[in-house]
Amino acid sequence: MTEVTDNPVERAGAGRKAARPGLQVQLDAPLPREVAVGAATAVFVCGWCFAPAASIRELAIVVDGEPQAVMAHGMPRLDVLAAHHPGVDPFETAGMQEDPASDHDPHLRSYRSGFWGIARLRPRPDGAPRELALHAVLDDGGTLTEPLGEIAEADATAPVAVDAPVPEAGPLIAVCMATYEPRLELLRRQVDSIRAQTHGNWVCIISDDCSSPERYAEIEALIGGDPRFVLSRSPRRLGFYENFERALALVPPEVRFIAMADQDDAWYPEKLEALLAGLGSAQLVYSDARIVDSDGSVLAETYWERRLNNHTDLLSLLVANAVTGAASLFPRDLLDDALPFPPAQFAHFHDHWIGLVALARGDIAYVDRPLYDYVQHGEASLGHAAANRMTALRDRLGGLRRDPRERVRMWRMQYFVDIARLLQFATILQDRVGERMTPAKQRTLARFLRTDRSLLAVGRLWLRGARELVGRPETLGAEWGLAYGFSWRRALAATTRDRPVRGLRLDAVPPPSLAPRPGHHVTRPPATRAIADKIAPLQLAVRDDAPPRVNLLIPTIDLEHFFGGYIAKFNLARKLAERGLRVRIVTVDPVGPLPSSWQRQLEAYEGLGGLFERVEVAFGREAAGLEVSRADRFIATTWWSAHIAAAAARGLGDEPFLYLIQEHEPFTFPMGTYAALAAESYRFEHFALFSTELLRGYFRERGIGVYAAGADAGDRRSASFQNAITRVEPPRPEELAGRERRRLLFYARPEDHAARNMFELGALALQRAVERGAFRGWELHGIGSLGSARKMDLGSGASLELLPRSGQGDYAGVLRDHDVGLALMYTPHPSLVPIEMASAGMLTVTNSFENKTAAAMSAISPNLLTVEPGIETIADGLLAAAAGVEDVERRSRGSVVEWSRDWDASFHPELLDWVAGFLDA
Repeated sequence: MTEVTDNPVERAGAGRKAARPGLQVQLDAPLPREVAVGAATAVFVCGWCFAPAASIRELAIVVDGEPQAVMAHGMPRLDVLAAHHPGVDPFETAGMQEDPASDHDPHLRSYRSGFWGIARLRPRPDGAPRELALHAVLDDGGTLTEPLGEIAEADATAPVAVDAPVPEAGPLIAVCMATYEPRLELLRRQVDSIRAQTHGNWVCIISDDCSSPERYAEIEALIGGDPRFVLSRSPRRLGFYENFERALALVPPEVRFIAMADQDDAWYPEKLEALLAGLGSAQLVYSDARIVDSDGSVLAETYWERRLNNHTDLLSLLVANAVTGAASLFPRDLLDDALPFPPAQFAHFHDHWIGLVALARGDIAYVDRPLYDYVQHGEASLGHAAANRMTALRDRLGGLRRDPRERVRMWRMQYFVDIARLLQFATILQDRVGERMTPAKQRTLARFLRTDRSLLAVGRLWLRGARELVGRPETLGAEWGLAYGFSWRRALAATTRDRPVRGLRLDAVPPPSLAPRPGHHVTRPPATRAIADKIAPLQLAVRDDAPPRVNLLIPTIDLEHFFGGYIAKFNLARKLAERGLRVRIVTVDPVGPLPSSWQRQLEAYEGLGGLFERVEVAFGREAAGLEVSRADRFIATTWWSAHIAAAAARGLGDEPFLYLIQEHEPFTFPMGTYAALAAESYRFEHFALFSTELLRGYFRERGIGVYAAGADAGDRRSASFQNAITRVEPPRPEELAGRERRRLLFYARPEDHAARNMFELGALALQRAVERGAFRGWELHGIGSLGSARKMDLGSGASLELLPRSGQGDYAGVLRDHDVGLALMYTPHPSLVPIEMASAGMLTVTNSFENKTAAAMSAISPNLLTVEPGIETIADGLLAAAAGVEDVERRSRGSVVEWSRDWDASFHPELLDWVAGFLDA
């Protein structure tokens, strides 16, 4: 996520005019930090943008001063509207002209803010970074420009040196292989099959994608000093697409032809010889393949058992690739147009791009027999079955019965993930090869690029998709998927209004990642997909030269839900950074729109001043890859971030992670999948830092997590701290005695995510206490709800007023003005709210839970009245509290709680020594 701050721009015209509020801009997907441009390239840019002062009439992406019109702007973004107007129902804004509570969007222009486009990048002889900006022309004639950032020119990969070619043995062929943590028995078989080629004049260039040092040493030993093999290790993890690009860039100039090889296939001895003979005047030749499993068992005698092999139609090849990289050979000069590859913003495939370049330049030839065994296994980036899967007509029709919202979600995903990817390919292909294509191919490419704004072109896609249902398919009906996406785009534009309408729920929010994980397109029930997405590992970009970091994994950054648990996480990050560790906060859920002031708002919380001067922030789901070193450490802070931390730790060497445990999280869900996965998180290899000794004691008594091996082992692998409570200046006894009216404060959180706070039980108990004669003449208030202020009838003439959420400073004042508190938590954690209430001089009713006994709670403060959770028992506690409020001396003494009021005391030096010792180990 790229976050662009305010940048006021003056209106053009004679003389000096008043500054206009700048564009509010945020990108949904980050710009690439660097791009290899070559002859031409293009990047996809998407996000939201609005001008508070007026509507935007035209919007352009400016690249080095050159404006390029966006593909779409003014698209509906409910998420942006909700973020800028948190207290407003988006569907009740039709009659609203202003929202004075919104500093950044007083005229509610944020709804029509979605935009996207493709920015063409041209070569620059000076190699300077390219500056990107947004330029808006407003309805009132004014203009505004806001920078988006810079994209640096990537350093070129230098070709390697090889032994001189042997002319009498035929032309020199470079076999380009990409490896990453290969299975050595399969790699050995592949290497031996290359050594056995009947065409003997070859060199094998292996680009290793930053495999572990141990595996890299094994690869070195496997090639055994054979001078025909050149092994080069990438200093950072690239992924297979960019690693093949690197392998091709390493090809020396004396090479005549290039073949590509996977790390686990097995070539037939005549493969190079047969491909060379079959190339002729074509730009590329490829062969059939036999499909086998990793044990060599034959799965299919041909790659083309389900679909027709097409290598002559440019549109067919664009929408559904037919060229397998490991089956192909091409002349070296193809690299003049193929390199550099299009930026890896999407789930691109190297062979798809190379095949398109070859067909754009001329013809593609085919050898109609298998020349190698194509191995299928779980690690394959795209297997034979996935590349030949055709959705049956009955399944397509059955999909129409799916939840309409799910269908729309899929269409939107197809637009941003598939269509935008192909539009980027087509744009770069047109810029690099367009003038050398045949007129027919030029028209094909131009028509596809116009599909985004042509109903006729969308109709052609529907017709092409329909033909796939008759006879043997050629593109597996890929046109239909694209037609759905393009149709969604047309429907989006046709149904968009200035304000949200309940019946028109189309929204232009792109998916969290433009390059979803393999298998993401598999149709799953929404609930299953939500769980899979939640615990999916982060994509790590390992770099040998990356500085070691401590990565503190948090769910997201949500200003409306920034409660005490988040404050603890951020303060731990601050304290570790102050000790000299390089700390990075990493979000593991998609992050919604954030106002430009989000960092300032977070730094206003207790202990967080200046946090972002010391601590990095990375948006894990939006990033193309999280840069890490092999010495990076991870801190999990929730059950699902523990799943993600465990996967990351395994990927970097199977080291344990640190688990910041602030609750026994299975209790936060009904019994089911989420509760089971939360319980599983404690079985991963970790050290534990518990929020409160009471919570640690619960894990110790139950033998959970680090305590599964016994109390002594668990004590060695864990520690605890106290979350700092809000500072409240306790009222003096005379102040308490002098109040004209008594007040009760109920920690009332009716939202589903706060079920453990037992709002319903507390409300029923409070109602019962009122029925029994308590709190007559009192003011009864509720606090903690995220909803707007409202009243709740308790019967007997009493009502509970739910107060709106307040800032941390105002919250302390609210606590100080009340006499009796009610705060429940049906878990072993004591909860901070009852302790804060007690510190403010309130007699506070809370509940017990196993080792969270009345004795344990009264040791914190005698103002805590701990009862069994039940309607009558809580009502009894409330009656006792109401009866005791006049004992102001007792209340004043009880306000001196045995608890931390300061984050520096919470994360004291001895505790940080223990944490840092683990992280440094």
